[in-house]
Amino acid sequence: MDKVSIIIPTYKRSVYLCNAIDSALAQTYTEIEIIVVDDNGIGTQFQQETEKLMEKYKQESRVTYLPLEKNCGGAVARNAGINAATGEFIAFLDDDDEYLPEKIEVQVSQMQKNGWDVSVMDGATYNEKDELLSRKIQRIKNGMSKEELMTVHLMYHISGTNTFMFRAQAIRAIGGFMDIVACQEYMLMMKALEAGLTVGYINETLIKNYIREGERLSTGEKKYKAEKIMYSAKKKHFDCLKPRQRRFVSCRHYGVLGYVQLKRKKYFSALSYLAAAVFCSPAGAYSIFKEYKGKLMQ
Repeated sequence: MDKVSIIIPTYKRSVYLCNAIDSALAQTYTEIEIIVVDDNGIGTQFQQETEKLMEKYKQESRVTYLPLEKNCGGAVARNAGINAATGEFIAFLDDDDEYLPEKIEVQVSQMQKNGWDVSVMDGATYNEKDELLSRKIQRIKNGMSKEELMTVHLMYHISGTNTFMFRAQAIRAIGGFMDIVACQEYMLMMKALEAGLTVGYINETLIKNYIREGERLSTGEKKYKAEKIMYSAKKKHFDCLKPRQRRFVSCRHYGVLGYVQLKRKKYFSALSYLAAAVFCSPAGAYSIFKEYKGKLMQ
């Protein structure tokens, strides 16, 4: 039975961490190890709180606590987990999100059956009242060519981190996550596609992503900067897109920037970006609005 390493980076959110760990321990697939990477920095208040919380799992042999010397960011924390992992497969879980019980079993079964290097599932986002806000349905099909997958990734993003499972040797071969401020999952998948890894799709939703009160990375200054980095990376592959598709990618870029600025209450900037999105592709702007409308209410 192949082992799966589940990497949970944590930073300033120990209040939710037990839910994430417990959902991993509750998996129907039992050959797992859970690596909690504490990115708070040794000696900080948040690290001490997390270390105390982790005492709950001292007798659980499948849970490993890995504190980093200083705060390094999500990419470095996940890469530390990858380096420490002993499993044949590697999966990821954010510290305030949860797996449904069958997530790992379903994913390992399909990875083994089809020989995929990486697999991705659908996702769902909830608020703190456990009300569904939105679903992330992947726009890919099994058997797509590398070029077709790249086109979908440029236009719609094959994401997110909680839905990924990699063969350990494959994710190590592409160097793991890039150390950028946000959009790390997007760049990881781009690296996988550029390297020609085989990507499989499982049409099931076995992850619960949560939007919590307070600022999240997805609506902050880091997301704003990272979106621009990601757009520059996308433009390097524009030669594989048709003009209409390029306009859609640009529309999505401006639409996301508009959403981020709106959540940051920078209304003039938000309206400028949203107008640019509509100008690039009215139909695309409407589809992006449908994707984000649940989150806009938070």
